[in-house]
Amino acid sequence: MGKIIRKIVFLAIIAIVAVVLYAYDSAVISTEDLLLTNETRLDENAQCITQKVEQPLDRHGNLDVTTWNLYKQNSSGWDVTLKQLAERSDLLLLQEAKYTADLKSFVEEQELYMLLARAFTFAEEPIGVMNLSRDRALSSCVFRKAEPYIHFPKSMLISYYLLSDATQLLAVNIHSINFTWGLDEYKAQLSVVKEALLNHTGPIIFAGDMNTWSEQRSEAVAQLLKNTGLIEAIPNEDSRTTFFGHRLDHIYYRDLELVKAESIITESSDHNPVKAYFRLQKKYPSKKLNSAVTTN
Repeated sequence: MGKIIRKIVFLAIIAIVAVVLYAYDSAVISTEDLLLTNETRLDENAQCITQKVEQPLDRHGNLDVTTWNLYKQNSSGWDVTLKQLAERSDLLLLQEAKYTADLKSFVEEQELYMLLARAFTFAEEPIGVMNLSRDRALSSCVFRKAEPYIHFPKSMLISYYLLSDATQLLAVNIHSINFTWGLDEYKAQLSVVKEALLNHTGPIIFAGDMNTWSEQRSEAVAQLLKNTGLIEAIPNEDSRTTFFGHRLDHIYYRDLELVKAESIITESSDHNPVKAYFRLQKKYPSKKLNSAVTTN
């Protein structure tokens, strides 16, 4: 019975979205991947950027990371909550960020560096995942995956940040595709993440709204974690947003020391933020080889 109800809900969502697509021009979906920063314009198309960086992302080895689906700023009080999160985070990973004049002003007033992976543009305002930080990323690339039924893409940022121990943090900010019945498209998006994770040596953060609303989706992510050695930062008092009984928002990590994780209840979005407090792992000098050892 539960599967029938889920299928009815799924089909109802598809029907509603189909009406929306009929009502609005599909020209809002660009064929080009576009990465925006504080300094770029909408007519400057670039999928990847590199930047000069002088300051590390962490604070003396402490690294606080927050992920939050901003719900396109549709709920009142989003700016108050976002300010609180930004003031207490070294890296803020947002999904469904709509780059309105208000959000742009917020970024400027808080003196933050912004990366936006445009998924699509609506009413001349780009929407996608966004990284906010006090320091620039060394490099970043945007990747998109179109929803198979509604065609509107979800975007993802793969970025690298300088850390105080001279290593680089790989930060993956993802908004996973939602409207699929099977797993092929969902796994295809994760395959891009897997390649980046396997090719990186050093600390990793993989976070976002992963739309893990089924056992099958959760298992697909679990398999990715097993293959790449990542661990989940789970809040002690877990108030993360759920759908069909499954939590949607996650922070995974590798080669970092987790201090604690928490979820923050808010009415400023349909998702509750998730925050994790990390420390850089201490590096111990390797033991010297015994001088008495002889070689052949």
